[in-house]
Amino acid sequence: MKKTARLVVAPAFAAVALVAAGVRADATKFVASGWELSNRSLNDLEAWAGELDKTCVDGVFAYLNEPQSDGTTLSTHNIMSAPWRRDTLAALVPVARRLTAHRSMRESFIGTFRCASRARGRIEWTDDASWSLIASNMANAAWFAREGGFKGISMDPEDYNKHMQFYRRAGEAPYPELAKLARRRGRQVFEGVFKEFPDIKIFSFWFLSLEPKYMGSTNPARDMAECGDLWPAFADGILDAMTPKARIIDGCEHSYRYESEKGDFWRVAQAIQLKLPLLVSPENRRKYREAVGVSFGVYLDMYTNSEDKPWYFGPLNGSRLRRLDCNLSVAAEVADEYVWFWGEKFCWAGWKEAANGANPKVNQNVTWEQQLPELNDVLLAVKRPLDFAAQRSAKLKSAGLLNPLNANSECRSANGAVPAPYEAWQEKKGRQGRLYGDSTDGDGDSFSLAAEGVEYGAFSFTPPYEVLPGERFLAMVSAKGDGISAQISWKRAGKLDWCVLSPVQLRFGPADENGWRKGRAVVRVPDTANGFKFSMIMRQKESETCKFDNIRLVPITEHGASADVL
Repeated sequence: MKKTARLVVAPAFAAVALVAAGVRADATKFVASGWELSNRSLNDLEAWAGELDKTCVDGVFAYLNEPQSDGTTLSTHNIMSAPWRRDTLAALVPVARRLTAHRSMRESFIGTFRCASRARGRIEWTDDASWSLIASNMANAAWFAREGGFKGISMDPEDYNKHMQFYRRAGEAPYPELAKLARRRGRQVFEGVFKEFPDIKIFSFWFLSLEPKYMGSTNPARDMAECGDLWPAFADGILDAMTPKARIIDGCEHSYRYESEKGDFWRVAQAIQLKLPLLVSPENRRKYREAVGVSFGVYLDMYTNSEDKPWYFGPLNGSRLRRLDCNLSVAAEVADEYVWFWGEKFCWAGWKEAANGANPKVNQNVTWEQQLPELNDVLLAVKRPLDFAAQRSAKLKSAGLLNPLNANSECRSANGAVPAPYEAWQEKKGRQGRLYGDSTDGDGDSFSLAAEGVEYGAFSFTPPYEVLPGERFLAMVSAKGDGISAQISWKRAGKLDWCVLSPVQLRFGPADENGWRKGRAVVRVPDTANGFKFSMIMRQKESETCKFDNIRLVPITEHGASADVL
């Protein structure tokens, strides 16, 4: 799988680590989670899914909370201690299939492996019976996920109950011996998972990112052994059992506090792909790099909590939604396939039966969209930029506000001069060609900007004001001829910067009957940029010609907005 080019500009140095991963997808997918889902049954979710279909969410982290006839509950929360029988799960397959048929549920995961409950206590590494039960439960869970239409399973190794499950405790076997046993348990628990679902996706809220201290270490394997950390050894066992088409997603839950302008997402993604493989055995490092994808969690309460709370993000240019937009945009750019959301106080969509399985800490009658007006627009802008641009442009047009920044978008000229507001440039060291305003040919008229025999040159336009981080523009141009391209190049402190902020390329469609090709892109201003240049570029042989017309740079978000609007 290869991820297509995104429209958010990324630091040039950061791209190297992710291209080699081999797990990129065609589009970022959004997965929702939170307290509102923690106690819900599959029937609850099915009744609610129609409302979630109205959002940009692609899936959820679902949990099993299924009452049984004997008074017990088949629950994700007891997968480490109570048997999950296949015949019991089989009865749930029909509702699971109806659930995952919803547009908003197609990328859903069933909750499975986790640290044991407080009542169960730590599972000793030498306890064959307990690990055999867990392995059986996990194999049955994978079977159910496949039969029910889920993309896979989720797991959560966080030690909520402080059992020190994945750390060596005093009196246990020496670390090297215990690490071998932990690796064997990892392989034992997941062999059945991959057998039942060979192309499964395992979404781990943390995989090797669980302990961020290794990311900055000069010798992470040594540090792991010194502190007695057994989770990487267990993860090594998972990789031992892993089938070629299976994938693991590292959810990197520490990302709740990551800030785009500080480069946190790029820095951690590089560490996950380049540094953390050193925690597993040499024979599994290639498999890790090929099979483990990077994801990030966005904690919605950070953007709604009051300033006195420890989990808080303040506004950017007067808007907390704009702050979320910037963080989400970069998270989606860096992530291989998924970005996920955690929320506690509110809901993604209203629940018809608020009291059925409801978490009392959640306001069942208030949605995240109500708390963050235009949240769904932000999700659409990040996920499907051209769809967002079409919707926003229609609204602006109906209000008479759809106006390009550049005058003379039709490129009218007199006497062959390059018309304002466009500038012409060509490399002085190269072959000098001709750059001029043409009045004989255009796309829909008889005017265009033309070039003949220019070895390397460009027409360009610069916005008349300083732009703000997070602003979005729709860039459009018609072009025909040889050696053409178009791009947005970013400025920092008033100067063009190609080293840190890579240009955004416009994509051109096929030529029409007159040879004109339409190029367009939705561009979002990066966190550190304050300006840009829109360039129409040519690289020609001496006999080649090209033309550009219908150049439009249209703002589709409000410049300098102080309210929570895009």
